[in-house]
Amino acid sequence: MSRRGRPGLGEILLELAKGRAAAASERERRATTVEILDRLPHGGRVDEVDENGRQRTYAVVPVSKRTHGKGGRR
Repeated sequence: MSRRGRPGLGEILLELAKGRAAAASERERRATTVEILDRLPHGGRVDEVDENGRQRTYAVVPVSKRTHGKGGRR
């Protein structure tokens, strides 16, 4: 911190770099998930648990059971 209680330039740049690294990591995670889902057979499933303990499940639904609402993959 600077003398006036505000972050200095070095601290701002460090936080900016952390944010950019986190964004790049999330883009890579999403791209990898899409790649895996594209290779799974119908009925396949991927379970993810991230470093914060958040769980995600992705399932490849057979064509006859898909609903085409807003969002999601078609």
